[in-house]
Amino acid sequence: MEAPEFVAALFAATVAIAASYVALGSRQERLIAHRTALLVRAGDVLPRQAELSTPFARRAIMPILDAMASWAARLAPKRARELFEARLAAAGCYGPAVRRTLLAFQALCWLGAVTVGWLEALDHPAVGLLAAVAIAAVGVLLPRFYLVRRGRLRREQISRELPDILDLVTASVEAGLGFDASVLRVAERPQRRPSPLQYELGMYLSDVRLGVARNDALRQLADRTGVVDLQTVVAALIQSDQLGVGVSTVLRAQSQHVRTRRRQRAQAEALQAPIKLLFPLVFFIFPAMFVVTLGPAALRVLDTFGKVLHH
Repeated sequence: MEAPEFVAALFAATVAIAASYVALGSRQERLIAHRTALLVRAGDVLPRQAELSTPFARRAIMPILDAMASWAARLAPKRARELFEARLAAAGCYGPAVRRTLLAFQALCWLGAVTVGWLEALDHPAVGLLAAVAIAAVGVLLPRFYLVRRGRLRREQISRELPDILDLVTASVEAGLGFDASVLRVAERPQRRPSPLQYELGMYLSDVRLGVARNDALRQLADRTGVVDLQTVVAALIQSDQLGVGVSTVLRAQSQHVRTRRRQRAQAEALQAPIKLLFPLVFFIFPAMFVVTLGPAALRVLDTFGKVLHH
């Protein structure tokens, strides 16, 4: 067989094999698509079409963020991971989106620190070291600042909502409902805006439904939020359950105690207001007042001295 005939035969065999693989693959794909369509409840939309209908960011960027987040989580020490998870819980970030975004941001900062530090160290070692340290510090401190600030605002909101929620639970218990049923009634109460305390009470009820003891679920609720008033209420509820004291009595006393503490905190913040106003008064308001009141007099004095010196 001559070379052209051999090449033609080889090309024909390759085309035949490729066609058979394509036919087999298409048949398998049709079979898989048919079986999947029977299981999918979304009507006639096939998984491939459903995947293509999703935004590009979710299909292309989210897997990259997931990989970078898992890489950052593996590199971090165990203590740092535990502290990060505790801050996420205190900030109310229970979903994977915030965790993935923050970890991916840290990974990007670490990669940027290594890259920039290595490139700058070739010419200026000191500048490269400072740049690497600065970028790494941003990657570590910025997520921490975000979580700490969000957790502080969330604790303040829970502290403001706690007395009213306790009054509602107390009224439901005194009306004849059990404690968990009263908490459920309050947790499902519609609100104009999201309530973190209602969300935490819903998580407490979910833990109880999953088989967690009520006292343990209450302790987990207090540990997640980190609110001192809520921790006091939980400790009183656990002690009343151990001693057999009525829940309504404990709730009524704790509600009054929490309201008293909230009023005392408001009074303390009101007493601190003059001290907090001292800085803007001295550096911003007083200079403007001096310019407005003493400015014309100073100009007249300078004008008078100028005339005297000329004469």
